[in-house]
Amino acid sequence: MHGENRRKFIKQIKQIKPMNLGIKLTLILLGIILYAISLKWFVYQADILPTGLTGLSYLAQRLLADNFNIHITITVFNLIFNSIPAIFCFFIVGKGYTINSFLIMFFFSFIADYIPYVKLTTDPMICAIFGGLLGGYGASLWFRCGVSGGGTDFIAMSLSAKLHIQTFGWVLGFNVVLILIQGVLYGWEHSFYSIIYQYVMTQAINLSYRHYEARTILIVTEKPDLISQALLEGTGHSSTVLHGIGSYSKKDKTILYTVVTQPELRKVTHIIRKNDSMAFINVLKSSDVQGNFTYLPVDKDDIDTNYGDR
Repeated sequence: MHGENRRKFIKQIKQIKPMNLGIKLTLILLGIILYAISLKWFVYQADILPTGLTGLSYLAQRLLADNFNIHITITVFNLIFNSIPAIFCFFIVGKGYTINSFLIMFFFSFIADYIPYVKLTTDPMICAIFGGLLGGYGASLWFRCGVSGGGTDFIAMSLSAKLHIQTFGWVLGFNVVLILIQGVLYGWEHSFYSIIYQYVMTQAINLSYRHYEARTILIVTEKPDLISQALLEGTGHSSTVLHGIGSYSKKDKTILYTVVTQPELRKVTHIIRKNDSMAFINVLKSSDVQGNFTYLPVDKDDIDTNYGDR
């Protein structure tokens, strides 16, 4: 990326409009409420183990209450168990992402402690499915805003940011270990439903959050210079120019080849249409991208003058 274009792109990313900030806060709050409802209205009703460090906090809270008659809120356990992953994430991803995520985790724990129980059903299968769907979609709203609920999300997002891979399957493995502990201590019946719940939640997140999925775009246009420059300034992604001939018109055609991330797709399409309303656009799903391609950083503190295609 040329120096002037790089500076323009960095400036665009660092600008956060009040309306965008308001939308982000709304989505985060909605995610917190959805996740808290999934726990209080479904998960806890059927004695299902929550995911991640929230599940570990729930397990610790129950052990103390059942064996020592000590009652401590989940907020306290979440703060303790999230401290080490937060420090890890602070240095890997960045201070902005970590601090914001830690605040989300705190407010979620607080809301989850005080949101009322609503007994819709105690059927463990219904609770596992609907609890997983609500919890997964709520968590995906955090991710879309560039933050997480803490815990294993810290680790998953850190690895995704550095390796550009989906790591929620690894998180599922951690949750399975917790479920095994639950089964040994309290019986296996509800542990099986916990597996269903956590699998549904993981799949809901994978379907809702696709930040690190790449898309290949082929653009047939008569204005290649205009579009390629607009894409470079608007997204930071350069493009490759290919030449061809239209089989029907027999006219020379120019094809632009570029790769963007899933969240950028709508913006890229808008840029193309704005500069050439007659352009032909073909979007392909890319299973793997290697080479000089840079994903958007999770933390805006990580943006530097080397961001973009190198």
